[in-house]
Amino acid sequence: MSLILTCGCINSADSSSNENDAYVPATEDSINYKDPYNWLSLPETEKAVDVFYVYPTVSSNESGAMDITDPVDRSLAQGILKAQASVFESNANVFAPYYRQMSTSVDMSGAKLATDTEEFKKGAVDVESAFEYYIDNLNEGRPFIIAGHSQGTMTLIELIRNRFGDDEELRNRLVAAYLIGYTVTDEDLEKAGLSAAEGANDTGVVITYNTQSVTSAGGPMLMEGANCINPLNWKTDSTYASPSLNLGARFYNDSTGELLREVKNYSGSQINMETGALTTTIPEGENLDIGPYSEGVYHRYDYAFWYRNLEQNIGERINAYLSKN
Repeated sequence: MSLILTCGCINSADSSSNENDAYVPATEDSINYKDPYNWLSLPETEKAVDVFYVYPTVSSNESGAMDITDPVDRSLAQGILKAQASVFESNANVFAPYYRQMSTSVDMSGAKLATDTEEFKKGAVDVESAFEYYIDNLNEGRPFIIAGHSQGTMTLIELIRNRFGDDEELRNRLVAAYLIGYTVTDEDLEKAGLSAAEGANDTGVVITYNTQSVTSAGGPMLMEGANCINPLNWKTDSTYASPSLNLGARFYNDSTGELLREVKNYSGSQINMETGALTTTIPEGENLDIGPYSEGVYHRYDYAFWYRNLEQNIGERINAYLSKN
């Protein structure tokens, strides 16, 4: 799987955690996921379905890997949890581990594959370890969703390739996988024993897309063979979805989780069938911070632009799954 990581998914901020709980430090080899300190979100299980969510790159730790005991990094993870995973909260119990993700300090200028670096591998192993703990000790047999963004999606691609292909029971309990903000190929799906979503109500499928402008050359998240579904009309062809179908874009300060604004009918969307990109034209006069990416790469807004449509779809897929099972 050819994955090149471009970090800097969210803004850094000078903030600190207000947590006072004790912790068990990670060892060189593993994190103790029995300890609640090592979970970003550990909810009461009030709903019939869970979400296992993995956050994108937040850390700029000079060591090359996130220090999950660092108050600033923990606070940044808490901010993006509110900005992205809140889309699941009305329909599911959100579980999310801290993990020693690859930080922005890793030098990727030599075009080395991120999946080949020790820093990425360590984070991916943490995510798989957290998922195993979740399945064995926290899930209690409930159906579940897996979801992530950017580096979080990268780790989940590794997870489904390694874990799902040989486990029919696990695949049968998967409502859907929202693997957003990175390329998911047919090879990834074949290894996982899964298929790409083809509509709004199919279950046990992978929902994936990468957002950019119509004129953008694209970013490193979008590679050859990318699957894509349009989150406004839930089609996989080039059918245009007008802004009238956009139930609401929801913009947050990703570093703090503060809601900034919500805009109904923000923009439309259309799949570029040649590149697999989800293309959009944002409203005239918008001045969005797209970070280190080239023109029109809206990677930071993969959840924000389509927030209310994603929220509605999560409920629809859960209802479809529960009706069938």
